[in-house]
Parts: sequence; structure tokens; C-alpha cells
Amino acid sequence: MDYVHCIVLSACMRNLIQFVFTCFIIISTCFYVAAQPQERINLQLKWYHQFQFAGYYAAHIKKFYEKEGLDVHFIEGGDQKSVLREVTQGHADFGITGSDILYNYIEGSPVVVTSVIFQHSPYTFMTLKKSGIRSPLNLYKRKVMASGDQGWFLLRSLFFREGIPPDSIKLMKHSWNNQDLIDEKVDAISAYSTVEPFQLKKKGYEVYLISPRDYGLDFYGDLIFTSKRYAENNADVVEAFNRASIKGWEYALAHKEEMITYILGLPGVKERNITREHLEFEANETENLIYSNLVEIGHINTGRFQNMLDMYKELKIVPASASIDGLVFEKKEINWEKISYTIILIAVFVAALFSVIFIWNRRLVKIVNKKTKELKDEVENRKIAEEIARQNELKLKLAIKGANIGLWEWDVYTQEFTISKQWCFLLGLDFFSLPIRKNIFDFIHPQDIPILKKSLKTNFAGIRRLSMHQLRLLNSNGDEIHVLISFRVIKTEVKKGRKLYGVVVNIDNIKKQESSLLQLSEELMHSNKELKKFAYITSHNLRAPVVNIVALMSMFEKKELTENNVQIFEKLDASVTKLNDTLNDLIEIVSNSRKDLPKLDTVNFKCVFEDICRSINLEIERINPSIILDFKTQDFKYTRSYLESIFLNMLTNAIKYRDKERKLTIHISTYEDDRYVYLKVSDNGIGMDLKKNGQRLFELYQRFEPSIQGKGIGLFLVKSQVESLSGKLFVNSELGVGTTFTIAFLKEL
Repeated sequence: MDYVHCIVLSACMRNLIQFVFTCFIIISTCFYVAAQPQERINLQLKWYHQFQFAGYYAAHIKKFYEKEGLDVHFIEGGDQKSVLREVTQGHADFGITGSDILYNYIEGSPVVVTSVIFQHSPYTFMTLKKSGIRSPLNLYKRKVMASGDQGWFLLRSLFFREGIPPDSIKLMKHSWNNQDLIDEKVDAISAYSTVEPFQLKKKGYEVYLISPRDYGLDFYGDLIFTSKRYAENNADVVEAFNRASIKGWEYALAHKEEMITYILGLPGVKERNITREHLEFEANETENLIYSNLVEIGHINTGRFQNMLDMYKELKIVPASASIDGLVFEKKEINWEKISYTIILIAVFVAALFSVIFIWNRRLVKIVNKKTKELKDEVENRKIAEEIARQNELKLKLAIKGANIGLWEWDVYTQEFTISKQWCFLLGLDFFSLPIRKNIFDFIHPQDIPILKKSLKTNFAGIRRLSMHQLRLLNSNGDEIHVLISFRVIKTEVKKGRKLYGVVVNIDNIKKQESSLLQLSEELMHSNKELKKFAYITSHNLRAPVVNIVALMSMFEKKELTENNVQIFEKLDASVTKLNDTLNDLIEIVSNSRKDLPKLDTVNFKCVFEDICRSINLEIERINPSIILDFKTQDFKYTRSYLESIFLNMLTNAIKYRDKERKLTIHISTYEDDRYVYLKVSDNGIGMDLKKNGQRLFELYQRFEPSIQGKGIGLFLVKSQVESLSGKLFVNSELGVGTTFTIAFLKEL
């Protein structure tokens, strides 16, 4: 009775303490919440009412703002209203804008970003599909309609990334009227991917979107900001507004249809011919931009703002000293001094309660553990052991059956050979009528018997314990079956007695697939050779007519043409020249790839280098670089023309991409190890950003400095030539420091 009484009394005491503590917390919380007044907040929207702002509507109608002590009022935006000006002048407390706020901040606007909602920018260039405009390069000297404060910096960065001068684009002020694109008054317009594409599709027009994200520019989209003064004076309100807004967006994305119905009832929505279908499209596209399945809503990555700033610096639209420090709102630290007295009281109260509980329970735990431990441990351990054994047995049976594995056992002394049902099924035998005594060699293909006998001899001699072989068995019809046989030899009590325990796995399908893959590989290699031959013939056949056209156009007298025809002639001349250059590049690339078995000679690094220097002597004398040579390895077996091409491209690249602020220095050295001969070429040029461009460095037609003349095929050819003879190419580069190329030539060719 004392034991039971202790347990019951302990449980009552514990429940009573928990109830008192819970009531204390609830009353304190209610008193704190009830004491907070409602804070009026004016939120300036970026545009007219649409699903773009569904999260804020949800936070309002679901009382998320109210629970945070906020009374939020929405101010509708438009094409004539500046969100930045409304917030900085105090007409609104918070605003919704895009990543262009970074430029405004650098220019001196006192703003602070509090949350990022759209992890990806919706800004894109929209063109009519029939126009054929598919990439930024197609916009060269085209009419583009965009707004200076609506994603223009992102779109301008796209032109810079693709090497298109901004002044080559005919920029027109945005009319916010899609009809201008339909009427072909402009060739492209900046648009919101969540709205305008659907509007044109509903009118029957097919459109094409040129998204900066497809070209490596991933700026932020919609974000929440406030003025610096407001954030400093109302940090608690900023945090409360963020929390409620994020909850609102989580609710809106989970209840799209409910929010669409609400938005359709807002003033002016139906008057702008916005339908449920429009809003459903916008809702789905908005969810993709928010990216909530991978990134927490509201998350800010300062590294992405830094990347945007670096791009602005490259565009030279902000000073080199510009910084993002202070742009992102920092949560205020809890002022423990204000609540220290309350914490001390609660700590003393809780400590007293837990002291009583600890002393009381310590005695009870000892009693209970002593009475129950032995019995509980015994029962639990027995159950666990039985369950593990049952599961292991079931898993083993399922594994053997599912893997199509046969088991076998052979007593060499008694010549008794037994096999499992799975083995019989594999060979098409009747398990129940199978003779007990049967030699294992009766199942093996005659040509593979020597392999097994040799392995048995080795195992009986004690050299090996576990053996595995690919053999062929003969089924009941005499057909071959490829199997993998594994066995272990065990000594028995009988003198010189041996027993073999093993498994057999059917790999017949794998062998058949292997044969099919080999045949397919040969067919693909043949097709590849034919395609190379076709490309070579086609490029050579096209070159003669193009050369003739170039010659004829050089003989043409442009003075006899009208001004309009002169412009047409110049465009035609530029197109023919571009085609001729492309054919020359193609011939060079195809010619290089057609050398199936390049001739190998003993080549001397220094001799080849001096020959190349003589071929570009004028360029070297003009630049007058400092060239330092260290040929520890002099001669090796290689294709001379390949080595000449490598030296030529390495030297000309070092000259083209030199730093004009200092004298060019080129270090060239060779060395070797047991397997490779290495050529190392280093310079102190302008260097490269390998994090940004490393993946595309050796691709065809890749150029990363638009201001420097080049074709973008040199490194492609070098990599192709090196790898065609089983070599390797490595690059290490740093902006403003220089570049080092290391080439490893395989010795045994």
C-alpha cells in the first residue's frame, strides 16, 4: 500500500504543479497581449490589386496582422505612383518593390529591406513568337519598351552579360499597353512573367520570354521595405509586420481559390477585365517565383545582394566603393535589462517547484526501478531477440528468392551433391525427382569445367578460402545459361574430407545486355564518323560559293547605290563576312576532329616554341613581354602540329588578355612524373572569374571580355587536341592576378 500510495501522490503533485505553472504562463501572456494598442500601418502596393499581393490580403482577412497588434491599410499602386517616394516621404510605412531598391539605396535613399517574398525576379523580355526574337542577341538595334524603375537594371545587366552595348538597343518609355507589341510598334517589352504573357495568349498571340535567369542572372523579385528612420524607431513593429505577412503568404499559397475569390471582389479588379482564369495563372506563376518548397518565405541572402552590387559595378552605374552595409534590416536584440526582474521571479518559482519534484521523484524512481527492472528487461530482451530472428529469417528468404539465387552443397568425400529449388528452377529440373548423388561437373558447360577444376585444386591446397567465377551451366534443354558461382571450402571431420558450400546467381540477362551494348556502341561510333565526314564535306562545299560572294561584293561600287541600298548592302556584307568566318571556324574544328590517328614524332619543346615566336614576331615586338623559360623536360613523343597549336593559343591569349597597367610577364616550364609530361604556362594578365565562367571556359564561341577581339575557339581546340591523345588540361585563374594553364601529356601513347 505504501508503494502504490507514493505513486498516486507523486502523480497528483506533478499534475498540480503543471496546472499552476501553465495558468501562470497563460495569464502573463494574456495580460501582455491585452496591453498592446493597435498600430496603424499604411502599406503601399507596387501595382493595382492582383494575386501579386495575395499574402498581404490573407494576413488582413485572417487577422494575422490584428493578432500582432497591427491595423494595416492597403494603398493601391499604379504606373504613375512611385513606391519608393511614398515610403521615404512618410505617406506609407511599408512598401512592396523589386530588387532595383539596391540602386536606390546606393544613390542615397534611406531605406531598409525587411523581407524578401519572391526569390526569383518576374521581370522578363516578351516578344511575339512570329518575330523570331529568341535571345538577347536578337535584340541588337531593336526597339525595346521598358520602365526605368521596373526591373531595368536587371534587364540592362542581361545585355552586359551577353556582351551587348546598352546604347545599341533602341529603348522606349513603357506605355503599359500590350497593344504596342501586337501592333509591332516595338520589338520587345519588359513584362511581369505572372501577368502579361497570359494576357497576350488569351488574345490569341504566341509569345516568347527572354528570362535573365536563363542567362545566369537571378535577382530578387518582390520584397518588403521601409524607411531607415521607421525601422530604427519601430523595430518591434517591423518584426511583427514581417511575421504576419509571411503567415499570410503561407496561407495564400495553400488556399489559392479562396484568395482569388476575395481579389475578384476588390475595387477596380473586374473593371480591368481581370478574370478568375487570369488570377489562377498568376497564382501558379507566383508560387514558382516565391520558391517556398525550398526557401523559407521571407528569407534574405545578403550574398545575392552582393552579387547584384558586383554586377552594377561592372556596369559602372554605381561607384566602386559602394557597399550593401545597412541595406538589410537586422532584428533587434532582446533587452534583458527590462525583463530581468520578471525572469528572476519566474526562475525562483520554477526552481522551487522542481526542487520539490526532484526530491520526491528521486525516492520513487529508486523504488520503481528496483521492482520492475529485472522483469521488464527479461521480457523486452526476449521479444526483441525473437523479432530480430524472425525478421532476419524472412529477409534472407525474400532476398534469396528475389535475387534469383540458387544454393548448393557438395561433399567431395561422399560425392553427395544437393541443390535448392531455385537452382532447379534455373535449369528447368524437377526438384523432387532429382537424384541425391550427382557430380557438380554434370551441370557445367564442358569448356568451363577446367576453370572450376583449377579453382578447386587451388582451394584444396589451402591457398584460397572464397572463390567466385563466371561460368556457363546447361539447362534441361541443353541451352547455355551464364551464371556467377561462388563457394567456400570447409574441412570436415573425415580425413582429407572437404565440403563446398556455395551460391549460384543467374546473370544471363546481364550478359545479353552487355552484348547488345557493345553492338550499339559500335553503331554509334560508326554514325559519329559519318556525321564528321558529312560536316567536313558540307563546310568545304559551302565555302567556295561564299568566297565567290565575298569577292563579288568587294568589286561592287557602293557609290552608285542610294543611301537606303547602301545600308542594306552593308548589312548583307556583314552577314556574308560572318558566314565566311563561321565556315572557316567549322572547317578548322572538323579538320581537327577528323585526325583519327595523328602522327607521333619526337618533338622538342624549345624548338616548337621558337618556331611559334617567329610566326608572331611582330606582335611580340609590339608588346615586348618578359618571357621566362624553364624546360626541364626537353623532348617527348607527341604530334607536332598539336603542340604548335597549343603554344600559339597560349601565347596569343596571354597577349590579348594582358593587364595594360603593367608589363606582361609569361612563365613557361616543363617537367614530368612517371606517367605524364607537364607543360605549364602562366601570365600576370587580367585573369578570369572561374566561379562565374569556369563551366563554359572551354566551350565553343565563349568570350568573356566583349571589348577584346577574338573568336572563342582557341581554348576549345586546345582542349580537343589534348584530350584526343588522352591528355588533361587544368586552369587556375584569379581576377587582377593572372592565369595559369597546366597541360598533362600522356607518356605512353
